[in-house]
Amino acid sequence: GSVLGLKFVLQALERLDNAILVTAPGEASFLAKSGLRVSVVNSRNPAATARGLAAAQPDKLIIVYAGDGFTEMTLPSVLGIKENVLYICYNNLGYALLNKMQRRIHDADFVHHFLRKASYVATASVSYYEDFIAKLKKASSLKGLRFIDLLTPCPALWDYEPSYTIEIGRLATESVLWPLYEITESGVAVTKVPSKFEPLQNFLNSLKIKMPDQEVQHEQELLTKRWKALNEGKLI
Repeated sequence: GSVLGLKFVLQALERLDNAILVTAPGEASFLAKSGLRVSVVNSRNPAATARGLAAAQPDKLIIVYAGDGFTEMTLPSVLGIKENVLYICYNNLGYALLNKMQRRIHDADFVHHFLRKASYVATASVSYYEDFIAKLKKASSLKGLRFIDLLTPCPALWDYEPSYTIEIGRLATESVLWPLYEITESGVAVTKVPSKFEPLQNFLNSLKIKMPDQEVQHEQELLTKRWKALNEGKLI
């Protein structure tokens, strides 16, 4: 999922001649083979590197593509709301320990705690290409700090057959575990309403995750409450 997300980003940037892509360790081998004309900087602290590049080259579009671990550990301390950076967190939930699903898979606090005054914030998924590309284009046209939290299912961490990556990602959104929305000056707006709402249990079954029925019911109620709030333009 993370490589697929990176491929989408590179395709979107291919037409731009003023972009610099900052990545974290782990994606360099794919980038070396991409053959695309995009300036790439690989860094163990991508947020700090992006901040320096934004200050030194204000005419450039600085984009970060880094995982949820690097993001949670470094982003809050080095990026402020005035930084002219588009930050894409490819989120395979590895940092949140997927085997403990009682921790809600998507926590609004993680995304928005330090980003409430950013010029653009959104969630996205590699399973919804058009939605992600539309958000990339919108974010690229803005200034200031922009943040996209991109769901990138990982077969190694999530224990599923790799060919089901897109399907698993869709199920995460259809069960409202990973709702797709954006936050702009106009407020909070859902960008993808599932054509079919799936119960949480179906997502857990797809990954062979076992939880007590009482916990599943509790999580389902929280997800339903969160989805209702999102449709009312609120975050909880």
